[in-house]
Amino acid sequence: MNAVLIERAHELGFREVPEAPMGDYHARTRLVAGSICNSTDAKLLHGTFPGCTAFPAVLGHEAVGEVTAVGAKVRNYRVGDLVIRPRVCFPPEFNIREYFGSFADFAYVTDQWAMDDANPPTGARAFGHPQQVLPAGTDPMLGVLSITLKETLSWIRRFAVGKGHRVLVFGTGPVGTAFVLFSRMAGAKQVILAGRTESSIRRAAELCHPDTSVNVTDPHFVARVHEITNGEGVDRAIEGVGDTSVIDLAVPCLSPEGQIGLYGVAPSTQAKALHANHPRVRAISPDESEVHEEFFSLVREGRIDAFAFLSHRLPIRDIGRGFSLLANREAFKVGLDW
Repeated sequence: MNAVLIERAHELGFREVPEAPMGDYHARTRLVAGSICNSTDAKLLHGTFPGCTAFPAVLGHEAVGEVTAVGAKVRNYRVGDLVIRPRVCFPPEFNIREYFGSFADFAYVTDQWAMDDANPPTGARAFGHPQQVLPAGTDPMLGVLSITLKETLSWIRRFAVGKGHRVLVFGTGPVGTAFVLFSRMAGAKQVILAGRTESSIRRAAELCHPDTSVNVTDPHFVARVHEITNGEGVDRAIEGVGDTSVIDLAVPCLSPEGQIGLYGVAPSTQAKALHANHPRVRAISPDESEVHEEFFSLVREGRIDAFAFLSHRLPIRDIGRGFSLLANREAFKVGLDW
């Protein structure tokens, strides 16, 4: 089978790799759709994602596969199901890593629920996110786009963004845009979008409609935030780009009871923020599975237009072009088809 590999830092390849044997708790999937994660996949490609700097490695975690076969002990997947986040499962002797290993012609999902129910239980989770089945009839690309959107919706809930809050969101990519969208849906009183380039701020604002926006390069950024909030500061500041310097910028923008939530993963090359241990800085871990059904209900009700986030769609063999489009800010979100 073919797979997208990071051969070494900055070098992307598309070549044949062996297919790992299927285990009893595995369901084999044929990949049908995916997308580039603007932040994580770029850091992985360039060798700056913490703890993921040994290569070669199969890339990708935003993907959907169609189940073609199930292992002997699988109970929760059926042939024909569309499942999110499949991954290759190479044994050590293959000498190929998985970061996080979705972008291959064939990949596996693991029936963790059956593993948990085994007597005795089989052990630790195989993957940090449940590999969930999409509702029947779902467009595979919608399933791909749901991964980021469900993760950010869950994150907003866990950060307790709610009615009456003033919210400051750092990030103008798909993640930051989703944070603005879901903060507004949660009843925030005021949502401010913060970005670094005016063109990116405008593009994001057209999708999520913040109350106002501010450029982080403005030397009077903090004063501007306090002006917008009538001197009250923000109750929730959201770091959605993986840049620890945002913490230092956000701390003086807080209201007396305000908090900063960290979502993005900073590159391993970046120095620690001055205020990283501030008592009101919180690292929030989302669980997209807890909002899985709610998300697709919101789509059916017309409250979320996931495809509005998708600016380009390319064959998987053109993934290198997709990275270039994102690096040059020509693309907002790049979908991939097998």
